[in-house]
Amino acid sequence: MQRHFVKFAGTLAAYPAHTLFAWYGALMLAGTLLLLLPACRAAGADPFTFTEALFTATSAASVTGLMVISTETQLSFTGQAVVLGLIQLGGLGVMSIGTLLFVSITGRQPVRFHVLTKETLGAPLGADISRLILMVIAVTLVMEAVGTVALFLARLGDGPMTEVLWWAVFHAVSGFCNAGISLQDASLAPWSGDPAVILTMAALIVAGGLGFPVLLDLLHLRREAQDRRSLRFHTQLVLVVSAVLVVGGALFLWGVERNGAFAGMSAGETALAALFQSVTARTAGFSTLPMEALAYPSLFALLLLMFVGGGACSTAGGIKVSTFGVLTLQGLALARHKWQAAAFGRRVPDRMIGAAMAVLSVYTLVLLAGLMLLLILESHNLAHSGGGGHFMDLMFEATSALGTVGLSTGITAELGEGSRIVLVLMMLLGRVGPLAMASMLLQRPQGPKIRYPESEVIVG
Repeated sequence: MQRHFVKFAGTLAAYPAHTLFAWYGALMLAGTLLLLLPACRAAGADPFTFTEALFTATSAASVTGLMVISTETQLSFTGQAVVLGLIQLGGLGVMSIGTLLFVSITGRQPVRFHVLTKETLGAPLGADISRLILMVIAVTLVMEAVGTVALFLARLGDGPMTEVLWWAVFHAVSGFCNAGISLQDASLAPWSGDPAVILTMAALIVAGGLGFPVLLDLLHLRREAQDRRSLRFHTQLVLVVSAVLVVGGALFLWGVERNGAFAGMSAGETALAALFQSVTARTAGFSTLPMEALAYPSLFALLLLMFVGGGACSTAGGIKVSTFGVLTLQGLALARHKWQAAAFGRRVPDRMIGAAMAVLSVYTLVLLAGLMLLLILESHNLAHSGGGGHFMDLMFEATSALGTVGLSTGITAELGEGSRIVLVLMMLLGRVGPLAMASMLLQRPQGPKIRYPESEVIVG
């Protein structure tokens, strides 16, 4: 049996892109079947349709957060536990768990699994896979445990201790995994003025969205050195760009909404709301106020933050902070007539710039294709004059699904069956697509290297 398992696992590793889709597809299907069980429904709730169960399972497994059913009123404790399990497995990455099981059972570490782990976790090819993935799992569980304790203490006395503890566990896992699924339909709005809850959730979201390579690098630095220069270039780039996006987004939201959605709040509550919405838009999906209450400039700013997303090899989605950073450095270099894109005393390799451009191009095309399908399915008979904000609603929904964010202007539950299937595919592509693209873009070219003659193209 072990020999057959080794052969099967080796076959899967030979086709990493196919394997990633197969693993996440299996997780989504298992979650769908479990959610269809009567035990997962709350007392008095109507049976879920297959599409509702599939959409919920996909949203949880892809750590997106868009919901067509209520976790508060339609899911039983068992159903909530199933959703939490899907979030945890999706956050950790079933490929990491599968690799760990393979190594533990067989004691072998094939080169293909080294390459796959390098692509998903950013580890060097010579790293011990089992030790690395155990570190990833340990970091995840420790972060979630710390978050659980902090949230539990923040809400201690709000109700029965067991209910508060379950709330703390669920939201700590959902926060670190950037899932954005809450046990309340109002998300975190009931605690919008509670700094202990909101700042803890913001810290969990940021930690989960930085990426395991960054977290492992920071932990290594903390153990052995306090020299900033010992951080890897990737870590420095992710930290700087993330800080700029979070602070910039918060200042923009504060400027636009201080007399709008934030009107009536104290100065501290306004700052807290602006900061949290900037953080959560990076791919978490929690909210402290309804998105439909925001002005168009704010929605567009959140849309841009969702498009960029979080760090590579993280629970976040989007084109990734590192991709955005590399393209920004390249753009600045071209604008300044420099021959190299560089920062922190390091130059970005040309192949990484090419890979970043490829990711941006493919991601944008998938987003536009998904948006077009939603427009056809939801608005093909709707004239522009009578559409109101329908285009922005669908654009926001499509970006949120592909970016595995989970924020919505409130139209998710109103979408038709066809549109829900489109969003399911976009959530799957948003979770697996970047990893699958990495497995293809980072492969060495096959066959003879033929260099065609150059020809100028007029750009701009």
